[in-house]
Amino acid sequence: MKRKILVVDDDKRINELLKDIFSIEGYDVICAFDGEQAIRILENYDDIPLMILDVMLPEIDGWEVLDYVKEHFNTKIIMLTAITDEFSEAKGLRRGADDYVVKPFKRAALVERAKRLIGYSLDENTCELVSDELKISQKEMKVYICGEEIKITPKEYQLLLLLIKNSPNVLNRDKILEKVWGFDYDGNDRTIDTHIKMLRHSLGCCGDKIRTVRGTGYSFEGEVEKI
Repeated sequence: MKRKILVVDDDKRINELLKDIFSIEGYDVICAFDGEQAIRILENYDDIPLMILDVMLPEIDGWEVLDYVKEHFNTKIIMLTAITDEFSEAKGLRRGADDYVVKPFKRAALVERAKRLIGYSLDENTCELVSDELKISQKEMKVYICGEEIKITPKEYQLLLLLIKNSPNVLNRDKILEKVWGFDYDGNDRTIDTHIKMLRHSLGCCGDKIRTVRGTGYSFEGEVEKI
């Protein structure tokens, strides 16, 4: 499977240029032309390790997108901008950008920076997560207990993966709704509670690893090993 890169730039020419550059390098390139579209794409894909993000975007600018993505996703970000002052570069790195590239960029250097970052992110998104009898295979998107695959719905899988990756932190219901159902989902807390109940049932003897923190949200209990 090709590694994905999300390119976010409102300039159609830059978007097409970056798509051509990284497609030739063997990547699956997804294009977005504004911040809201970029966020929606990230919500629909679990396997985008890298975003190349323009700063000057309409409606939601690149800084806001950077803040939101770093809070809700594991995606690496290269800020791509025509702003050349040192303050802006420092600002981007301080707010969590993984790299900062000024236009006009050098093709070879940009590709190498992307490869370096994707290498770091790829392991995080493809390793197996193990906690006692429970194992999650991210490559297969399957869950095993005591070596046997269990039946689990896509939403239950996303919910379990979110909790185990954030263990032992407690996730409140708003964050769970945003990450699993999308930031514009108009449902309520009962949706989460129902799916947690279903997830516990699916996990059987490991169901008690999903802990309820009354009045706050949920967490995953237990040591988690990455293999």
